Order: sequence, then C-alpha cells, then structure tokens
Amino acid sequence: MTKTNNDQLPIPVAGKAKSVARYRSDELSPLDMWYRELRQIEKLGREEEAELTKKWTEDKDLQAAQRLLLGNLHAVAAIAREYRHFGLPEMDLIQEGTIGLMKAIHRFDPSRGFRLMTYASWWVRAAIHDYILKSWSIVKMGTNKMQRRIFSGLKKAKHAIAAIEGRLDEEVANEYGITGSEFQNIASSFLQRDMSLDSESEEGTSMVMALPSPDLHPEEQVINADWKSHQSNQLHDAMSHLSDRDRLIITRRHLSEEPDTLKDLAGELGISIERVRQLEARAMKKLRATMT
Repeated sequence: MTKTNNDQLPIPVAGKAKSVARYRSDELSPLDMWYRELRQIEKLGREEEAELTKKWTEDKDLQAAQRLLLGNLHAVAAIAREYRHFGLPEMDLIQEGTIGLMKAIHRFDPSRGFRLMTYASWWVRAAIHDYILKSWSIVKMGTNKMQRRIFSGLKKAKHAIAAIEGRLDEEVANEYGITGSEFQNIASSFLQRDMSLDSESEEGTSMVMALPSPDLHPEEQVINADWKSHQSNQLHDAMSHLSDRDRLIITRRHLSEEPDTLKDLAGELGISIERVRQLEARAMKKLRATMT
C-alpha cells in the first residue's frame, strides 16, 4: 500500500515481507528518502504481473492493484526524471506520473498481450505533460488559432522535445505548415516561467520598481505617431508592387489577426506547401528591398 498526505508524495511500503526503515529528515531530503524506500520494493516479473493483473481485472482484488502500482513505481520515477529540465520539483513529477499509472491500471486490458508499463507509459507521460503545462504559467497563453494549436500540441512528448531542445523541430513544424524557426518562436513563449513582481532583482530592489512607466512623453507620442504613419505608407506602397497572389499570401500570413498556415493557403491556392513557402519568401524579399 502507499501512505499519503496533502503535502508529500505517496511513500511506498514494501509490505510484510520486508520492513522499510525510517530515515531522519535531517539526514536525507524527502526525495532521497522516497528513493531509498523505493529500492526496497522488488520489481515485478512477467509471470507475477500476469497473475496480479488477472486478480485485479477479474476479481477487483485491491491488494493485487496495489502491488501492480508499487512494482511499477521504478518505471514512473525513470520517466519523471526525463522532465527535470523543466525546473519543476521531481517529487511533484513523480506524484503526477503515479496518478497516470493508477489510471492505466484501472483501464489495462491484459488480453492484448503486452506488459502493463508498455501501456501505462503513455498515461504516465500524459499526466506529467498535463501537470507541466498547468504549472508553467498562470497567464492564459495562445491568442490566435496557430498559437492555441501549438500550445495544445506541447502535451505530446515529441512536440515538447522540439520546443525545449530544438530536436525534431522541422518535423514537428511541418505538421502545422510552418517553419522550424516559426514553431520555436511560438513555442518558446509558452516555456517562459512566471516571475513574481514582489521578488527581488540582482540589485536587491523589488522587480515591480524596474517596470517602465506605461505612459509616453508627449514628444515620444508625436514621434511614434509620425513613425507609424511613415511605416504604413511605406508598406502600402511596397505591397502595390506585388502580384495579387503574393499580396494575398503576405496579407493572410503576416497582416491578419489570425494568420493562415502554409497548409491553409496551399489548399486554397491549389499549390504545394513548399510552393507557398517559396512565394512568401520571394514576396518578403521584394518588400524588404522596396522599403529600404
């Protein structure tokens, strides 16, 4: 069985066969204590697991379910360690992964012929991903259609790896019809941690004191208005030199409140995604040349 409270991860207890020694809290961290107790629990062999699974699925034997849970906590901990680079407490990651394992045990069908953790690993990762995304920012992210799609996609392991480590980013970005750099720019906005304005800066002052005033001086307001008008006129003139198709692509990709994807435009124009990408790059080059 496991022992829990509101503040700590479930502490595995090996049962009657082995008594688990208690450790002084001033000698080991709670995480170290948990791992030391975890090492006292034997992993399950294929035959023992099959027998326990049968008892649980057919007879709803709670002791069998508890043994399945304890016997697979080693795998949960190994999966949780893969996500330590997010900066969240490892004990919390293990706790969420354990919840995923519990759901997997409840839904597991042994007749399919594979081991429990082969099936449960998906539930463990899904639970950890969900916890990471909920914990990452208290601010609701994703203001347009593409941002919301990418934020939702970060629950997938491959997408999270692409966003954090840069590996497979082109492959993942292709699923959205955007470039790897565009995917990185959007995904990185979701991976910025929140910072309390009450915390202190390196100089020892409150972070709130470092915030710039939202109000502009009258001179700055005039300069900004003139500059925006100048930019708008330049852009309008530069856009007039583009073909109708190129102008459509630039408008829908860069000037719309909810930009279309390359895939969307490819379907509408009846051309390939790569061709839309080429036309966009060519049009942007023309705009830059005209506006400089």
